[in-house]
Amino acid sequence: MLSTSIVIPTKNSVDTIEQCLSSLMPYYREGHIGEMVVVDGHSTDGTLDVVSEYPVKLLLEEGKGNIGMAYDIGWRNAQGELIIFLDSDVYLDEGFFPRAHELLSNDKVGWISCVARAVVTNRLTKTQAEEWTGVMRAPAPSRFRRLYTRLVYAMAPESLGGGPCMIVRRICLEAVDGFQGLSLGTLRCCGDVSVSQRVANRGWKTIWWMDAPVYHHPRATFSGLMKQFYGYGESLAHMHLEREFRESYPWYHKVISIVARLASLAVAIYLAVRFRNPLHIITYPPPRYAWAIGYIVGWIGATNQKGRSLN
Repeated sequence: MLSTSIVIPTKNSVDTIEQCLSSLMPYYREGHIGEMVVVDGHSTDGTLDVVSEYPVKLLLEEGKGNIGMAYDIGWRNAQGELIIFLDSDVYLDEGFFPRAHELLSNDKVGWISCVARAVVTNRLTKTQAEEWTGVMRAPAPSRFRRLYTRLVYAMAPESLGGGPCMIVRRICLEAVDGFQGLSLGTLRCCGDVSVSQRVANRGWKTIWWMDAPVYHHPRATFSGLMKQFYGYGESLAHMHLEREFRESYPWYHKVISIVARLASLAVAIYLAVRFRNPLHIITYPPPRYAWAIGYIVGWIGATNQKGRSLN
């Protein structure tokens, strides 16, 4: 069994961090997890009080909430042959281990991205749970989903990694020097996707664990959802200017992705009909429009400056 370290970035995560850490404790006691590393971006809400009650290695991240920087600090200070990056608003359910280790029985698999289930707490999160089921969790992607994903993300659904829970071999991170060299804009939200591209380009398989027992808290307010998508769009623009991405997808054009996002009303109608929930018309397109605005702002900002990297 591969020795395993959990790396958890946090900042003001008091509402979810206890559920996250408590879900890891059974696996920690059983020996599936060797250590838990929490990298905090100077929380002020009591997060550290909760963390102090668990057997974790606590580190501080001077980016004050830059998740990519926290990932890089975390894995470099961890000891495991396997690194599991886990967001602080995520928890693991029964069956994660030993299945996670079994998926790595093929030595060519270097990166596993876990497709999470949504934790339902109100109507908005329930609608997002339906969206995740209808768009992300289909075991056999439809032609529509494949086309939409290719237009929006510039890739096939199975290509790259990312998300709130990722399982990565340490040797892969060492081979690509982790998150080093990425711009700070990319690191804010999309460092994981960019590093998975590096790993794939060096010959390892990056796969999706579609039925992973992983649960993720979606944004519980509409304003929070809009802010999340705006930030993701802004960060993705920086990632698209990274050399690794441009060399891997020379055919990709930003306008295609923006237009596809603006056409998201068609997806919203599909979801509204499938789940008999008209709220999808409100909750699906506007965040994608916020993404498009963030993307344009990020692209302009990234091209007007050289951009600082993690180096």
